[in-house]
Amino acid sequence: MKYKDLQNIQITSYKDSLFHKHNLKLQIIRLIFSIVVITTLCFQNSFAYDYTRWDLPNGAKLRLGKGKVENISYSPDGNRLIVESSIGIWFYDVHTGSELDFIAENSLDFLGISPDTSLYVSMDTDNTVQVRDRTDSSVIVTLKGETESIKRIAFSPDGSTLAAGDDDLVQLWDTTTGDHLFTLTGHTRSISSLAFSPDSTKLVSGSWDKTIRVWDVESGKHQTTFDANLEDPKPTGGISALVFSSDGRTVASGTYNTGKVQLWDVVTEKYEGALNAPISTIIALNPNGTILAVGRGTELFLWDVPNNKLKFELTGHRSSVSSLAFSPDGKTFVSGGDAELLLWEVATGEQTMLIDGHTKSLYGLAISPDNRTLATGNRENIGLWNVNTGEEIGTLYDDWRSSSSLAFSPDGSTLASGMGWRLRLWNIPDGTPIAMLKGYRGNRASGTGISSIAYSPDGKYLASANSNDSIRLWYAGRTYRGDLLGHMGDITEITFSYDSLTLATASKDRTVRLWDVESGTVKTTFTGHSVDVYSVSFSPDASMIASGDAGGTVIVWDVINMAQTVIHTGHDAGVISIVFSGDGKTIATSAEYGSNPYILLWDVATGEHKGTLIGHSGTITNLITSRDGNSFISASTDGTVLVWDITSIIDTDTPTTHIAEDVNRDGVVDLQDLVYVATKIGETGTGNSADVNNDGVVDITDIILVAAALSNENGIPSKLPQSVEQLSAIQVQQWIMQARQVNIKTPNFQRGISNLTNLLTQLTPQKTVLLPNYPNPFNPETWIPYQLAEPTEVTIKIYSSNGQLIRNLYLGKKAAGIYQEPNRAAYWNGKNEHNEPVASGVYFYTLSAGQDIATRRMVIRK
Repeated sequence: MKYKDLQNIQITSYKDSLFHKHNLKLQIIRLIFSIVVITTLCFQNSFAYDYTRWDLPNGAKLRLGKGKVENISYSPDGNRLIVESSIGIWFYDVHTGSELDFIAENSLDFLGISPDTSLYVSMDTDNTVQVRDRTDSSVIVTLKGETESIKRIAFSPDGSTLAAGDDDLVQLWDTTTGDHLFTLTGHTRSISSLAFSPDSTKLVSGSWDKTIRVWDVESGKHQTTFDANLEDPKPTGGISALVFSSDGRTVASGTYNTGKVQLWDVVTEKYEGALNAPISTIIALNPNGTILAVGRGTELFLWDVPNNKLKFELTGHRSSVSSLAFSPDGKTFVSGGDAELLLWEVATGEQTMLIDGHTKSLYGLAISPDNRTLATGNRENIGLWNVNTGEEIGTLYDDWRSSSSLAFSPDGSTLASGMGWRLRLWNIPDGTPIAMLKGYRGNRASGTGISSIAYSPDGKYLASANSNDSIRLWYAGRTYRGDLLGHMGDITEITFSYDSLTLATASKDRTVRLWDVESGTVKTTFTGHSVDVYSVSFSPDASMIASGDAGGTVIVWDVINMAQTVIHTGHDAGVISIVFSGDGKTIATSAEYGSNPYILLWDVATGEHKGTLIGHSGTITNLITSRDGNSFISASTDGTVLVWDITSIIDTDTPTTHIAEDVNRDGVVDLQDLVYVATKIGETGTGNSADVNNDGVVDITDIILVAAALSNENGIPSKLPQSVEQLSAIQVQQWIMQARQVNIKTPNFQRGISNLTNLLTQLTPQKTVLLPNYPNPFNPETWIPYQLAEPTEVTIKIYSSNGQLIRNLYLGKKAAGIYQEPNRAAYWNGKNEHNEPVASGVYFYTLSAGQDIATRRMVIRK
C-alpha cells in the first residue's frame, strides 16, 4: 500500500490498496455482520464513492476528499467509529471501514458529539450554540447564556451535562434544558483540555497555566488543583490531554513542550508519578487503565502502564498523530491525523485497517483537458481523482515539497508541479517522473519558489513564475527558451490566452502585464491597482482579463479598448483566486486566509454581486473552471475539493434557439426528445413538433432523426438520467428493427441507427445494481431504483440501523432492464409492516435479485 514505501517516488493505485485492505480475514468478518455487511459489498462493487455526494452544500454536485481527521471516538457498542473531520462528522463500520453516515459542517461549526453519538453540538454564525439530533440535525436545545468564546467541549458520559472551555473559564450546561449550571473559575490562562469521570460526577480541566483542576459536577465546587510543574523545575507547556481510568480514580495528563505523561489520584488528591513513556502531547488510555497509547509526531507507541515499559512501537503514519481512541472492549484502538486513519490490534500491535479518503490541506488544483481527471496538491504529495465518481485513482510522491502550482499539458499526458524552486514533470499514464526543471535564474534562489505554472493551449510552451521578478519559458515543457523580464516585484500568477499568443501576469509591483509570447516583449501594462496584485484570469475569448489584489478589489480589463470595470468584492482579505465562467459572463473569486471561506460571484458587465457559494470550512486556496465551462472547482485548507454546478447557481439568460430535433423545446436534444416522439407515434396533421421531417405523420423516421442529433455529452450519457420515462431496451430494439426495414441509406439516418444501437447497449445492464433512492433524505415517501442484468424474482427489504427488518417489498418477476422512474422503481411509503410510520433515522434497503444481493443507506428526516 502507498504508506509503506516512504522514500521512493511512486504512484499508488487506490484499487490496489483496496485489494490489500480487504483481505480474506476481513471478508470472513463481513459474513458475521448481517445488514452492514451487505451494505459494504454494494459499496465496493459499484457505488463505493456515494459519500462524495452526501450532504452537499447548495450548488455543489460533488465533494472530493473527506477532510482532515481532527478527533476520533468509538460508539458505546464498539461497532462504529466516529471521526470529527475538518468538514463534518463521519461514521464508519469498524469491521469493514465502510462509510455509514456523514453530517456536513457547511455553515455550522462542529464542537463535538455525545458519547452515544445521538447528539452533536454546533455553533452558528451568530455564535449561538445548539445541541442537535444527529439523525436529522434538528435543534434539541439552545444553550443559554454567553457562548461566543467557547473553544472546546466535553460531554459527560451519561450525556446530561456539557462542559465548555471559554477562555480561562469552564462553563457547565444541562443538555436537556439548555440551562446554564455553573461558571467554574480559578484557571489563569486558556482552557486546553477537559474530561469527565466515567460516572459523570467529576470534571477535570487542564489549562495553559500548567495546572489541572478537579471539580464536583453536581455542585460546581472546586475540589483540588494539580501542578504539572511539581517535579520538574523547567516549566512545562499547557495541559494537552486528560484521560480518566475506568474506575474514575486516576487521571493521566499530557503536556505540551515537555510532553511527559503524569498520573494523578483524584481520590487521595496525590501525584502518583510520571511514566517513562516517550514524550507526547497525544495520549489515550485503554478501559482498564493498563495500556497507554502515545502519539509523538509521526511516531506511535503502546505503553504498559503497570510495568512502566514499552509494549510496541508502531509504524505507519506519515503525518503527525492528532487523535487516539481505544475501543470499549480495549482490544483495538484507532489513530488519526490529517489524511490518515489507522486501526490497530492491541494484543499484537498489528495494523488491521487503513481507512482511505481523508485529506490534508489542499493548495494545488488542475483539471485534465478531457475534464475527467483532477490533480490536487498538498505539502507532501499530489492526488489524482476521477472527477465523475470522486474516486482517488492515484498518488504521486516526491522528495521535494509540493506547492500550490499544478498544470496539465494540452494532451493530458504530462502534469507539471511546482516543488519549491523546481518544476517536476510527471508522465500521467504510469505516474513516473519525467524531468526536473530549474525554476530560478542564476546559481542561487531566494524567496518562496514557484508561484504559478501554465501550459500554452497549443502545447508549445510551459511557463513558470516565481517569487522574484521573472517568468521562465520552456519549449514543449522540456527545452529552456528564456526568461520574461520586466516586473519589479514577485510574480503571483500567470495564464495563457486561448490562442496561446498572449501571457497575462500579475505581480506584487501592483501591475498586470500582457506579453507577446513569441517575441517575449510586453504588449500592455495595466496600472489600476493600488496594492499588490494576487491573481489574474483570461476570459474564454481573451477579450477581457480580471485581476484581484491584496485589498480585496477586482478589476475587469477590456483588452481591446483598454477600459476597466472596478468590482469591490466585499472580501475582507486579498483575492487569491479569480476565474471566469465558461460563457464569460460571470467571475468567481476567493480570498486568502482571514476571510470567510466563501466563493463570491460577480456579473462581468455590471460588476454586481450575483451570488455566494458557501460550503468549505477552511480557506479556499485555489479556484478553477472545468474544461467544459459548466463547473467551478474549489480547493481548500479543509482538505476537500467541491465541484459546483454553474448552471444551477447562475441564471445565464442565454437565448434558446430551437432546432427541429429538439421536439420538447427545452434547448437540448436528448433522450427526452426520443421519449416525446415515441408518445406521438401515429399522430397526423401539421404543426406537431414530434413530426421532425414535417411529412404530416409521426413515425420511425422522426425517431431516427432525433437519434441522429443526439450528442455524446447530453444525448447518450454513461448513466441514464432519472427524468427519462417509458424508455426500455425492448422499445429501442424495436426502433432499430423498424429503421433497418425502412433502409434509408443517408449518412444522417445511418448515424441515427448507430446512436440507437449505442443506446441499446446502455439500456441493457451488464450487471444487476441497486441504485440510490430518491429523494434522500425523504419524508414521507421514497422511490428505490435498480437495474437487472437478467429476468429474475425481485425483493427489497428495509432494515433499521440496528439490523431489524422493517418492511418487505416483494416486486415479483421482473424482466432485465432499468427500473428507475417512479412508475418502474420500487416504492416505499415510510411505513412498517403494520402500516405505522417509522421514526426519523438512518435505514438500509437490501435488493435480492436471484444470486445478487446489494444494500444501500437512506435517511428519513421528519
